[in-house]
This record gives sequence, C-alpha cells and structure tokens, in this order.
Amino acid sequence: MRRSCFFAIVATFAFLAAASWPPAAFADADIDYEALVSQSNLIYDHPRPAIESQCVGNGVMGTMVWTSPGAVHLQINRTDLFPVNKHHKFAAKANPIDQWNGCAKIDIELGDDPFGGSGSFQQRLDLYNAEESIAGNDVRLRCFVSSTMDVMVVEVDDLRPTPLPMTIVVSMWSERGPQPVRHDDPHPSSKGYHQASFEFLPDTNRVTVVQRFDEYFDPIYQLKDYHCRSAVAIQVTGSPSTIAEDSPQRWVIKAPAQAGKRRILIASAGSFSNDDRVGAVASGLLDAVASLSYEALRSQHVDFWHRFWRRTFVDLSSADDTAEFWEHVRHWLLYYMTSSSRGHYPPKWNGSIFTVDGNARQWGSQYWVWTTESHYWPLIASESIDLTDPFFNMYVAQLDDAYTAGRQRWNADGAYYPETAPFDGCVALPNDAAKQVYNVARRVQPNTEVSPLTKAFGRYEEHLQQLLYYEGAMGHITHQHQSGSRLALAAWWRYRHTGDDAWLASHAYPLLKGTAELYRHYATKLDDGLYHILASHCLEEFWCVDDAISNVAAIRSTVPLAIRAAEILDVDAELRALWQTFMEKTTPYHMGDEPRAKALTGGTLADDVWAAGLLNIRDGSHNREDVWLTPLFPYEDWTLETQDPKMDAIAQRTVDLATSMKAILNGAKYGTVIRSPIAMARAGRGASLPEVLKSYYASFNPYVNGRSSFEGRTAESIEHLGILTTTLQESLLQSVPPRPGEPEIVRVFPAWPRQWNASFRLSARGGFLVSAAIDKGTVLWVEIESRLGEPCRLRNPWGGPCVVEEIGGTTNEIAGNILRFATKQGAKYRIVRP
Repeated sequence: MRRSCFFAIVATFAFLAAASWPPAAFADADIDYEALVSQSNLIYDHPRPAIESQCVGNGVMGTMVWTSPGAVHLQINRTDLFPVNKHHKFAAKANPIDQWNGCAKIDIELGDDPFGGSGSFQQRLDLYNAEESIAGNDVRLRCFVSSTMDVMVVEVDDLRPTPLPMTIVVSMWSERGPQPVRHDDPHPSSKGYHQASFEFLPDTNRVTVVQRFDEYFDPIYQLKDYHCRSAVAIQVTGSPSTIAEDSPQRWVIKAPAQAGKRRILIASAGSFSNDDRVGAVASGLLDAVASLSYEALRSQHVDFWHRFWRRTFVDLSSADDTAEFWEHVRHWLLYYMTSSSRGHYPPKWNGSIFTVDGNARQWGSQYWVWTTESHYWPLIASESIDLTDPFFNMYVAQLDDAYTAGRQRWNADGAYYPETAPFDGCVALPNDAAKQVYNVARRVQPNTEVSPLTKAFGRYEEHLQQLLYYEGAMGHITHQHQSGSRLALAAWWRYRHTGDDAWLASHAYPLLKGTAELYRHYATKLDDGLYHILASHCLEEFWCVDDAISNVAAIRSTVPLAIRAAEILDVDAELRALWQTFMEKTTPYHMGDEPRAKALTGGTLADDVWAAGLLNIRDGSHNREDVWLTPLFPYEDWTLETQDPKMDAIAQRTVDLATSMKAILNGAKYGTVIRSPIAMARAGRGASLPEVLKSYYASFNPYVNGRSSFEGRTAESIEHLGILTTTLQESLLQSVPPRPGEPEIVRVFPAWPRQWNASFRLSARGGFLVSAAIDKGTVLWVEIESRLGEPCRLRNPWGGPCVVEEIGGTTNEIAGNILRFATKQGAKYRIVRP
C-alpha cells in the first residue's frame, strides 16, 4: 500500500491508502478514484480566515465558506456578472464599479459559539463529492453548490441539548445604498452615465436581492446602452420563519429553535437584459427544489463529480513522501477550475468566483491572456475539454472586434488581441480617434496631443488607457502582438486532442488565421529581404524591441498551423501560399553575441543562446519572464522530438541560463507567474523536477488551500497551480511534433526523476488516451486507446524491440526509436518489452 504523504508546506490534509504498487495494467474497476482524490481533501482543525478557507461552486455560482465562533459566512458570486463592459468611460482599476461577480453576502448565525475553535472543530472539503462540512460544539453543517443548477444547499444539524434560533443575514456592500449610485461621464460634452443599484424583495418565506448595473451612453459616442443583473434568493425550509429589514443594506430571516436537521436553500441568477425577471428566475429555482431532501439533491450533484474524476488520474509515490503532494496540487487545480469554469465566461484570475471582500477586486474586471491561459493549459491533457469552452468561446466571440482593432491600432488586416481587454473585447473607435491612436502607437504623435474624445475612449480599456494616458505612451502591454497567437496555439492543441473538425472551423482556424494575418501585415520587409517585427514588446519583459523572440517564435510556431488547418478544411489556398512565403522569409532568431542584443540586456547575455531581441527604444528588464524560453513553451519551435543537434544545443543552453527560474530555485519571490517550469519539463529536465516544483510552489507563499495572494489582497490566484499542473503532466507525458504542423510523437515520462514512481492516464494529441507506469526509472508498460484511429508514433521507452498488442486482437513485435503502428478507432493497445 502507498505510504501516507507528508509535505512540509502543508500539514492539514487527509491522506488515505490507494492502489497497490506497481500496477500490472489499468482496468478502470481496479482504480479506487475516491481514495485517490480524497487524499487531497482539505481538513482544518481550527478556523481559518476567509481568504484561507474552502470553496464550493458549480462552474457559474460559487462561494468561499468560512466561520466565526457563532456563524458560517458566504459570499455568493457568479461568473456572468460584469458591472461594466468595454464601452465604460471611467478609469480602469481606479474605481469601485470596475468589479466582477459579487452578488450578495450571507451570514448563517447559529447562536452561542459552536465554532469557537475548541478541539471539536473540523472543517473538511471533500473534493471527490465537492461537498463542504463543518463540525463544532454539537452543531454540524454541510453544503454544496449543485452541479446541475444554480442552487446552494446547506444542511444545519443542531444537536445541542437546548437548540437555539438561527438567523440568516443577507447583506450588500456598505459602500453603496439601495438608492441608485450614479457616476456621470467625465467627458465635458456628454450626458452619459453609469448607475448601480440593488433592491431587496422580501416574500413570506424568503428574501431575494436584485443587483442592477446600467450604463447609458450619450449619442456623442454612438454606442448602445449596457445592462447587467444578478439575483440571489434565500429561504429556510421547514418551520415558518420571520423576515425583517435590519438596515438598508441588510435583511434578516429568523428561524425558530429546532432540534435536528433543516435546510437553507440559496439560488442565484444572472442576466444582461434590462428587466427584472432575474429575481423571478432565482426565486423559481427555490420553488423547484424546496420539496427535495438534501440527499436527493446531493445524489444528482455527486453523479457529475464522480464521472468527472474518472476521466484521468495521476498516482505518484516517492521514498521521501514528497511526490504525492503534487497529486494534491493537480487535484486542487482541477477542483477549482471545475467549480468555476462551466458557464459562458471564464473565471477571472484575480479572485475567481471565490472572493470574500464584497466588490473589492484588485486589478479590476478585465482579462489578461497571460493570467487566464495558465488555468486552461492543463485541462486539455486532463480530459477536461468541456471546461475550456468559456475560455475559447469568449475570445472567439471577440474576433470581429479583434480585426477592427488590428486595422485601427496597427494598420494590419488581422486579428489583434491586446494582452488585456474587457470580457467583450476591444473598443471600436470613430475614424478620427482611430487615426490618433494609430499615430500614438507608432510614436509619431504624443498622447498629450490627442482630442478629448479620443482620450474618453481610452479611459477604460487597459490597452488604450496605457497608450493614451501613460507617459510616453509606453506600458507593459502597449506594444504586445503575440497574445492572440498564444490563444490560437492553445486552440490547436485542443483540436489535436479531439479531432473535432467542426470546432477547428469555428474556433481554432479563425484564431490561427486572424493572428497569422496580423503578423503578415504588421511585419516590415527590410533590405536583407527578410520580414522583421519592429518596435514590439517581448512579452512584458523588454519593451519596443526589434525581432522579439516571442514574436519570432509565434510566427514560426503558429503560421505552419494556420497552413495545416486550412489544408484540413480545404480553404484559403491563396492565403496558404502567402503564409508559406512569409514564414520562410521571417527573420531567424537573433543570437546573444549580436551587439544590439547585448545592448538590450546590458551585455549580460551569453553569446551562444537565443537573444530576447534587438534594442530599439527601451533597454533593461521590466517584468522578468524568461522570454528566451518561449520557443520551447508555449510555442513549439523546438521540442525534444526536433532532433537537430545545433538547435538542441542552443535550446538546452538557453534553459541553463533561465534567470528567473534560477532565482526561484534560490528562494526568490516573484510577482508574475513565469512559465520556466513547463519549459524545463519540455527540455527533459527530470532530475530537476522535484526541486523545481517545490521551489516554484513555495515562491508564491500559498495559503493552506493552495491559493496565493502574490498579486495582492483581493487578487487571490491559482495561476501557479495551473503552471505546476502543466509541468507535472508534461513531465509524465508529451505529445509534441518535431516541427510545428508535423505529426506529433507521444513520449511517456520524458522528464521524470528516477526516484519517483508513477502511473497515470492522460490525453495526448492525435486523439489518444495514454496510460503508463514507471518503477525505479524503468517504464513497465504503456497502454494507448485510440479515439480517432490515427497512426500512433510512440517514442520507444526501452530502446529495444517491443511488443504491441491490440487488446482483443493481434500482437506484433516492432522496433526502432519511434514505434509506429496503425490504430483502429476505439481500439486499445498495450506496448511492453518482449
């Protein structure tokens, strides 16, 4: 049996026995998924602050659950509540209405101090069932947010000799009252304004609070009005309750003393319509479930979660009991994402739907591609493709605006995705304002000389705000061009896992085409006959450089995919030829020995590594991100399968010099989530994996629940969990091409330390579900299920001849560094040594 795990960073988890080691093969019935997942349960033996507590959610509606001595506290949040949209006319992040998702606060006051922190206290988050439970002095509470509807079910069991009354307090944030709060448009000639309000709607047995956000635009902007609504409805079932107003921000439900169990039901709803039906929707959900027992509702809820956890697994062990901890990290990431990413919009990185401070949210409500994508990368290999829908759907819905932004801001007929933008995309500008923004972006007009109307359009959207208000029109995201390419690349990965041609046509190819065209039109052909990307940021690290490595890697990695996708769909033959020429004539990577490359980094760059770019305007590092590793990840211009000695040497040498990763290994704390651990896995650095994972995790000073406030209070994040989970999975399994657009090669345990044993089931590109086991550095066997019937290319785990057995079919012996064999759709194959 596996040893129970202890890890120095965390000491408050339940660790249960799981499967025997080593497994002979994977039969699904042999895997105890409940025991495996439950090892990662969060168990507290004393109360924690709200920010460190535990959360429940169904992908749209969620809350942290925390305690005080006499109460349990909730803040109901939703992924579809946006008080403002892209046409907002007030400064981003600097005002209380640039927020996201907070609907109402709920306090369940139980009387006396049942959770006073004595030895009887226990709070447990059961990941396998997505259920929370709290025990105190003769009081028990358990709850979940239903996976099938936007209803939270709470059961309170009062076991005290003399039961006490229960009070439910429903409140809104103190900084505004129920009367509409109006913010007038700062443009001197406009009559537009933004208005926020809320209203309590008491009934005989419940309280509903409706929150309204409205933006009214003056004709000067030629824009439509904007509306967003949320509602939360609460009731106690069983004995009659009384309802009363406590203050303009608070209503209370008082339930008489009752021994034993009773239920509290909390429903929520959201809408972008200018009507008040949202309250009736929330109230109707309560009507639908009021007669159902806790167990009946729980049975519907856990069925989804049990099926979810059976999709894939990772099972690790090590002599020092540290490998097991990374299972927990992976389980937490999957739990948090499943609890927050099943709606129309992705969760925001800064707090997700588990904020606890009302509508306070550092970093505002706009989405950063950088901070959002890291949550979604590991979901693809985890067979959680459905959870990526909100991410890809949001950005594809912005595609028309992205083309408009490409033309208006860069005079490029392609799709421009700024690194940071509102949920509904870029602002479309009037012609005169667009010309001025273009001139500012190309540095031919100071932003101090643009018109008041242009300034007004740039007040909110982060990209325009930095261009039009920052000194010198220069900020972290002002001249980034490769954010859309990262979206397109991730979309291609999803396609290659599923083989869904309809999704390729509707999502992946439009992103690939739009971003390839952006670069093709933005590039400048110089006297050397090559295309160059001038005055563009190298991520956020180097500003306005020439031939930034992140841009060159984006072109070399995504343009071939645009060509391949167009071939699959049999479209855009003329564009394919143009892209091929563009790609062949794009400048190669610059090297560290070039004078302008040395000037960019102050002469500290080694000669024999890729350069970050060439000095143009700004030198020095502005946000250390190990940009030199972008050809390894997220781009795939070099992989372990490239097998080019010269390029291999450069790539590995560049990994050796990853300055940010070395700093983290030396104990540094970082204010940005670098991708270096993933690149190190992509480079096959298995011996370094234990220390890389441990140091990286510790550098974010995470709370006991795995979440971190490294970006500031009210900006709690799980970015680091996404990076760590991707690193872990890429160390277990890679399915990458030798060159972009070529068929992928599956490799098991490409970066795995010899001292860790492991077994797993994960998804690979080509539609393969791959299972494998390793013991003391020796791969025991590999099993591959073919979903699409594509030919399989497997890097030989042993080097010598191998036996490929179609389960229930024929057996063949094959050899070679790459084991190539045909597959049938739906068939399973076991690969072993003779």
